[in-house]
Amino acid sequence: MQSLKYIGVALTAGIVGAAVALLIAPASGRDTRRRLGRRLEEESRRMGRTLREEKENLLKKGREAIEDMADYVNDELDSAQKKISKAVRA
Repeated sequence: MQSLKYIGVALTAGIVGAAVALLIAPASGRDTRRRLGRRLEEESRRMGRTLREEKENLLKKGREAIEDMADYVNDELDSAQKKISKAVRA
């Protein structure tokens, strides 16, 4: 989750910086709006890619955690079954 905050801050800073640069650059309003629109599209696509990558990483970590927990539970069940069998035989 911390990495998502950093990603959001970086992307926001990039967009704001690009917007300011375009707004103070000597160009017509139409050209400025067109460049600003293109820059926002580019940043939006980049943000989408970054978020998709982060989502995939989180899903992978979640799957691994579930597998680890399932292994742990199975090991504990096996251990409990052995103890029960041993107690019944005694």
